[in-house]
This record gives sequence, structure tokens and C-alpha cells, in this order.
Amino acid sequence: MKENRAIAIDGDSGSGKSTVGKLIGEKLGYEFVDSGLLYRAATLAIIQEGMEEKKDKWASIIEKTRFDLNNGKVIMNSKEISFEKLRSKEVDSLVSPVSTVKEVRESVNNVLRKIASDKNVVMVGRDIGSVVLKNAFLKIYLTANLRERANRRFRELFEKGINISFKDVMENLTKRDVIDSSRNIAPLTVANDAYVIDTTNLSVNEVVNKIMQFIKGREYALQNNTRIS
Repeated sequence: MKENRAIAIDGDSGSGKSTVGKLIGEKLGYEFVDSGLLYRAATLAIIQEGMEEKKDKWASIIEKTRFDLNNGKVIMNSKEISFEKLRSKEVDSLVSPVSTVKEVRESVNNVLRKIASDKNVVMVGRDIGSVVLKNAFLKIYLTANLRERANRRFRELFEKGINISFKDVMENLTKRDVIDSSRNIAPLTVANDAYVIDTTNLSVNEVVNKIMQFIKGREYALQNNTRIS
């Protein structure tokens, strides 16, 4: 039986992971998996159980809940979860504390690995290549300078009708960078075998084309039993 393949895309906030990941998934016919959405779904499950204050129960709630992602839709206990629920203020306020609990991350990572074992995936996050899918077919790390990432995030929020100043966006990204890189559990890091792409001066299509070339290189190496670096 043919083994399913995973493309792992990690990177800084605002580096373009989700946009690029979706396009790669479409080109390959792979399922696009945003690990951040799964953490939001897990947080929603905790809220629905009324266990916001029971930190020691969070992991067990996630373990007994059935999660899946299908064509970009988040499924929880066989029911599709709306974008509005995943992005609600209640979830926003709790998702960060939930995602920093070691046992929660282990439970969510197991769900992500199960999804990747069932289908071909393009999975994006902050520790996919370094922790979740260490044996991924290809690992990519996207980065960009802070100002460019802030510009992208500012435009994204503006298009969604969210009123926020560019200065606040810059400050939020700066804080997120510090938190992501310095946390004790699964800090943001570049996997040893990941290809690093600086997207600062690249268009989305240019980044996608680079990754597709890396995929072709991996394919060639497998077919010819050679090693590429």
C-alpha cells in the first residue's frame, strides 16, 4: 500500500504559511491542514464542556473528542464547526493558554499525526517539521522581515474589516515572535532538514513555485535512489 505523504510548512507569524500551504495543497491534490484551527477546535471543545477553569481536564476532553479536517472544514464529533465559532472572542481568549499546556499539545499532535496517516497533507504551523511530522516528505520554513510581515497582516485584517493600527500590528507580531521562540514547549525553530525560504521580496506564486521545485527534487531523488541536500 502506498504511504501517504506530508508536506510540513512552518514559519513566523505573517510569513505566508496558510496562503502558500493552501495553494500547494490545491496543486498536489493534498488536504490542507492548518494546525492552528485544530487548536481552536480543541479550545471550543473545552468551552462547550464548561471546563475553562479545569486546566487538568483539558487534555482528556480533547482525547475523547473526534476531530477531522475535510476540504478546509473543521469537523468535531461528526459536525462541521463554523468559522465564526472558531474565531469567537471566547476561543480567542483561551486558545493561547490551551496551546501552551504540554499534555494538550501532545493530544493535538496525535490528532494531527492521525490525519496525516490517513491522507496526503500539506500541514502548516510552528512545530510541524520539528515535532509533529518529523518524517515529513518535505519540510519548509518560511520567514520574512518584521515590517513585511506586519504589512501583510495589516492588509489581511483591513480586508476583513478589522480596525487596528499598523503600529499595533507591529507590536503584536513582535510579542508573538518572542513568545513563539522562547516558550519551553515546542518553541518555533527550523528543523535541521528544512528548506528555508525568505519570502520578504517574493510573490506568493514565486514561493509556491520554489516549493514545487523542491518537491520535484525529492521525487527525482526517490526515483533515482539518490540523496539531495
